[in-house]
Amino acid sequence: MEAELHRVVGIDLGTTYSAVAAYDPDEFAPTILADPELEGTAAVATPSVVRIDPATGALVVGHEAKNAISGAAGAGDALVEIKREMGAVFTPELLQHFGAGGVYAVDDPVRARLGDEWLRPQEISALVLMRMKRIAEQTLGGDIHDAVVTVPAYFMERQKKATEEAALLAGLYPRQLIPEPTAAAIAYGVDRAESEKQVYLVFDLGGGTFDVSIIETRDTEIEVIATAGDQRLGGGDFDDAVAAWIVEQLGEALAKGTDRLRIKAAAEAAKRELSLRSTTTIDLGGGAPALELDRDGFERLIQPILDRSLHQVDEALKFARTAKGVQREDINAVLLVGGSTRIPRVKQILLDYFDQDEGFVRGDANPDTLVARGAAIVANRFEPTEAFDLASRPNAERSADEQDYTVTLITEHTLGVGVQQARFSTLIPRGTKIPARQTKTYVNPEQAPRIEAAIYQGEGEYVYDNTLIGTIHLDDIEPRPEGYHQFEVEFSLDVNGLLGVQVTHTNTGREYQATFDQSTTIGKVDELAERRAALVKLYATVRPAGAPASGATAAPTPAAAPVGGMPEFSVPPPVTATVPPPVTAAIPSPAPAPEAAPAPAPAPTSAAPFAGVDPSVVPTEYRRMVKKALRAAQDGAAPAPLASALGAFLDGVRDGVDEDTLDDLADRLEDAYDDSRR
Repeated sequence: MEAELHRVVGIDLGTTYSAVAAYDPDEFAPTILADPELEGTAAVATPSVVRIDPATGALVVGHEAKNAISGAAGAGDALVEIKREMGAVFTPELLQHFGAGGVYAVDDPVRARLGDEWLRPQEISALVLMRMKRIAEQTLGGDIHDAVVTVPAYFMERQKKATEEAALLAGLYPRQLIPEPTAAAIAYGVDRAESEKQVYLVFDLGGGTFDVSIIETRDTEIEVIATAGDQRLGGGDFDDAVAAWIVEQLGEALAKGTDRLRIKAAAEAAKRELSLRSTTTIDLGGGAPALELDRDGFERLIQPILDRSLHQVDEALKFARTAKGVQREDINAVLLVGGSTRIPRVKQILLDYFDQDEGFVRGDANPDTLVARGAAIVANRFEPTEAFDLASRPNAERSADEQDYTVTLITEHTLGVGVQQARFSTLIPRGTKIPARQTKTYVNPEQAPRIEAAIYQGEGEYVYDNTLIGTIHLDDIEPRPEGYHQFEVEFSLDVNGLLGVQVTHTNTGREYQATFDQSTTIGKVDELAERRAALVKLYATVRPAGAPASGATAAPTPAAAPVGGMPEFSVPPPVTATVPPPVTAAIPSPAPAPEAAPAPAPAPTSAAPFAGVDPSVVPTEYRRMVKKALRAAQDGAAPAPLASALGAFLDGVRDGVDEDTLDDLADRLEDAYDDSRR
C-alpha cells in the first residue's frame, strides 16, 4: 500500500516536533509516515532538535538529539525551538540566548552555533526537513522532491521566505506554504462539512507558536476569514515557567553549572505527566532533592501564558466581526490543534470563554499529526517532479477532477509603503483574499535628489510601528517640483502569501522590479546551492538509529503629503557615522555623484585610514554592511581580506562604478565580513 501513496508529501515543520504525511488515494485519506528506523515505537513525530556529537563529530537529528538533552551530562550544544527565530535579527536577548555576543551584533541576522559553524535558522530547519524527506523516501521508496510545508498563520513575509529557503536547502520544492490552522481544519474534515455554513475557531497551540484562525465552510469550500497569533507563545513557554519554578525551589541545592536544557527537559516531562495525572515528581539527580508538583500548582504557573492566548482569540473575533460580520455566537465549534492542547486546562478556559458545554471544544483527533495530515491532503493536488534543481520551480497541478475541495486563504498582515511624515500607506489590507494584486500611484517630494520605495508589513499608522520587508531603489530620477514624477506601485501576493512588487515610473514607462534581498535570507541561487551542498555533506554524517557511535565519521565543516490626491514618497534624513537615523518611510536614492562624495582611503593594512569614512556617502542598501565592516576594523584588528574588501568597495563608491560592479564588490565585502566572524 505504501508504494501507492502520493509522492508529494505534507510536512509540519514544527517548533518542537515535526511530522510528515502522504495521501493514500485508495483510502481517500492521508497517512502519517512513522520513522522506519524507530520501528516498534509509537513515534509518529520527530523532535525538531539537532546537535553535533562531540565524540564523533557526527550530526544528530531528532529523537537521539533530544534524548541527549536529558542524559546524565546534558547536551548544552543542542539547538531547540529554532523555528521561533526564522527571519529574525539579533536583539540583545537573542545574542545572550545563543551566546553570540562578540561574534555578531544587534540587528545582524540570527545565527546559532552548530559545531564549529554559525548557521541561519533556515539552515538548521533544513536539517530537520532532510530528516522528514528521508523518512518519506525510506517509507515510499525512491526520491522525494516535493512537499507542502506548513507555517504558522501569523508568520510574516520574511519568516515565510526563510521557510521556503529551508525547504529548498533540504532538496524539496515547497509546492505551497499553507497556514497550520488551515491544514488542521482540512484534516478535521471540515472541508467535507454539511451543506449548511459552519464556522470554526481553530485554536492551534504548539510547542513554540500560537495561532487562532476563524474558518468558514460550506459543502466542499473552506475559507479563512480571520487570523491572529503570537509567534512566541507555546508549550516551550510552559516548560520555561516550570523550569523557573524548579530553579527557584531548589535554590542553593541546585548544582552550579546545571545545564539549562536539562532543567527544561525535566520541566517538559513534568508538564506531560500532569496532563494525565494530578501530581508528579521532578528529580534532577546530582544530590538535589526531588520536588513534588501538582496539577493545580502547574496551572497557576501557566495561567498568565494562557491569558495571552485568549487575548489573541479576542483579536481574531474582533477582526472577524468588523471585517466579515461574524459574531462570537456564530462559532459552531472550537477545534484543538497542537500537542499543548492536551493540557486539560486549555479546554476548560475555552469552554469558560465561550460559556459552552463540553462538546463545543473538539479534541477528538491526534493534535500532533493533524497539521501534517492536512498538508498531505493539500499536497495531493500537485504532480510530483522527477528531479530537483534549485534553478527551476515546478507548478504542475493535478486535474480538477482529483481535487474535491477548494481553500481560500487571506493575508494575515497589511502591506504598504512608506510615505512622507513616516506614515504607512496601505496597498493590501489585512484579511484580503490571496492570490491578490493591488496598484496605487505615488508622487515625488519637492526636488528630491534620491528616491526609494520602502515596503512595510504591519498594522501601525507609522512605518516605525511596522516591519520593513525591503526597498526598491529608483535611480536616474531628475529632481523636480513636488508631484512632477508619478510612480505606479503594484503589489502581488502569490498563493503562499509571498510578496512581489513592481514600480513603474509613469513619466517614462520605466519599470523597477523588486528583488527583496533581505538580510535574513540567503537569496541568490548560487549561494543557496553552495549552502545546500554544505548541508548535504553535513547530513551525510548522520548515522542510522541504533548504529554504534564508533562507525561515524567526523563531520566536515560546511563551506562557507499628497499632491493631486496621491501621497508622496519621502526622502530620509542623512545617516551620520555615530547616530543611526530613526526608521523612516523613506524612498532613498542611489549614491551621490562621485564629485560630491569625499574620497575614502585605499585598501588599508590598519584601521587608521578608515577613521574618517562617513557611511552616509554609501548607497542606502549597502550602509548596514559598511557600518558593520567599519566597526570590525576600528580597533585595527580586521583580517587583511576584510580590510582589502572594504577598501575596494569604498573605492568603487568614490569612482562611481556601475551598479553590477558595486553589487559584486558588496558581495565580496559581505563574504569577507562573514569569514572574519567565524
